[in-house]
This record gives sequence, structure tokens and C-alpha cells, in this order.
Amino acid sequence: MLYWISMKVKEIRPGAAVPGGIIRVEVEGLNGVTDVRVEIGEVEAAFLGASQNVLTLKVPEGVSESGVVVYQGQKKARRPLRLGRLLAQELHSVANPVVDDQGLIYCTFSGARGEKVPFSVYAIDSHGDKQPFLADIVNATALAIGPDGLLYISSRHTGTIYRSSFDKRLEKYAEGLGLATGLAFDGVGNMIVGDRGGTLYRISASRQTSVLCELEPSVSAYHLVAAPDGGVFVTGPTLSTQDSIYRVSASGQVEVFFKGLGRPQGMAFDPEGNLQVAASYQGRKGIYTFRGGSPEWTVAGPMLTGLAYSPARDRLYLVDSSNLFVLDLA
Repeated sequence: MLYWISMKVKEIRPGAAVPGGIIRVEVEGLNGVTDVRVEIGEVEAAFLGASQNVLTLKVPEGVSESGVVVYQGQKKARRPLRLGRLLAQELHSVANPVVDDQGLIYCTFSGARGEKVPFSVYAIDSHGDKQPFLADIVNATALAIGPDGLLYISSRHTGTIYRSSFDKRLEKYAEGLGLATGLAFDGVGNMIVGDRGGTLYRISASRQTSVLCELEPSVSAYHLVAAPDGGVFVTGPTLSTQDSIYRVSASGQVEVFFKGLGRPQGMAFDPEGNLQVAASYQGRKGIYTFRGGSPEWTVAGPMLTGLAYSPARDRLYLVDSSNLFVLDLA
């Protein structure tokens, strides 16, 4: 006697992804894996691994619809998956993008060490129209919008922080900051700058500079995000495979918030106030969210360098070294 066994997609981890991300699809009712086919967003996906119960897949380029469909013979099973899309290309982001109150997204074209590129910062609208915004900053690295509503940019090449109005008037704001990379503003308006050589500086609104703390040097950049209590969270990839997120208090006390990430980079807070980081953990790349003590894999992606939310918190923008993606959350 033959029994017809239905097929069901039990779970997809994580629940959101952008092109280039790797997802795990748990399936019940497969009859082997030799004739299985999967579409993600109506585009056939490549298998990176397959077993009787779990399919490991890479999210393809050009996805247009959300959802995963598994086919085997006459059987078909579907499950929703929130999919991001490519918004802009030909960038070189090495840290978070930023979004202004009009919804424009700003990304760097950082360039190789000491390289002077035609344009250092681009402005991109919600439809993906990319326009040059600033030139003449060598190795533009981190971006932040200050309490004054102006755009601040660090240069790891010159150790300088630049300030720009949104009509593109550029000035030097602070100098002599080593390999200036990470950039954030604390709750009282002080600028925090990360010199990847091992120092965090605090610059007051009157431009007085002091050392906030010292940390293990980073091989690439420090990434900063201001904490609600007036401190900052800091990442800085090293040669270790077990990198940390540090929490630095307003008085400069350093503690390890979490250790065990691979190449942790840009950070942000989600709409519920949970810390998120672009990193690899246990071999899986993407965005991780801290709702408790351990990181939760939230968005699958390539090796992402940063993230930022829209003003309405209904869109998440993600960058890797050359692309800008958008994930609709509404």
C-alpha cells in the first residue's frame, strides 16, 4: 500500500534575508533530496547543502516577491520570508549608512588606503536614485548626524572629523585623532570618536578633546553606537575569531557586553530598543539582535558592514562593501 505524505515547510531561519544571504529551510515530508527544487522570491535558489529535513540555500539576486516555495514531484510547500532588495550599487561602505529626517540615505565610497576617489559620500533616495554628495575626503569612514542636524564624517587617513551641512558646505571639525573610524554622539551631545589604534576620544560641544578609554586595537575600524544610558557600544574586528562587543560607560569604564562574534561591525537599535550588530556568529552571517544574553540571527546577508533605520522605523537599510539593500518592515 502506498501512502501520500504531504510536504510542509516547518521553519525558515532567519525570518528575513537580503540577496547573498544564506538561509536554513526546515522541511517535513521530503522523499529524499534528488528532485527537490526551491524558489525564493520567484527566483530559483542554489543549494549549499541538503538533507532529509534541512535545506541550506543562498538568496539569489533579483528576488521580487517574498516567500519560499519548495517543490518535489507533484508536491509543493510554501512559507513566508521577508526579503530585502538591492537599492544601490557601486559604493564602498565600511561602516553604517545614515538616514536624515527627509529619508535620504548617505553612504560612503571609502576607497583603498590613501586613495582619493571622485566622490566620498553619496546621497540615495528611497527609490535608489544615487547622487554624489561630497568630494575631497580621503578614506571617508564613519557617518553620523549630530545634535545640530548636520552630517559628520570621519577620515581614517587624516585623523580628521569633517562637518557638512546638507547643502554640501564642508569644514574640518576636529583633527589629530589618529586612525579615526567610529563616530557617534552620546546623550548629552558629546562626539565619541574611535581611533582604531586603541583609543576612544570624547569631544565636547565646545570642541574640547579628551580620552574616554583605551581598547584593543582593531585591524579595520571601530564601530560605535550611543547607548541609552549615555555610554556607547563598540565593536572593532581583530585577527581573533572570537571578537567582542564592548560597553563603555559615560565615565570611561569598559566591560565586555558579548564575546564570540566573527568580524562584528556596524550596530544600531531596533524599534523595540534591542541592540543589533552586523556580524558572523557560529558560521552564519547577517544581522544579530540581542533580546537576552545571546545573539538571535535576525537577517541573513552577505558580510554586512552596517545598518540604519528610516525615520519612521519602517525600513531597515543594510550595506555590505559595495551595495545598499532595503528591507521593508511594515
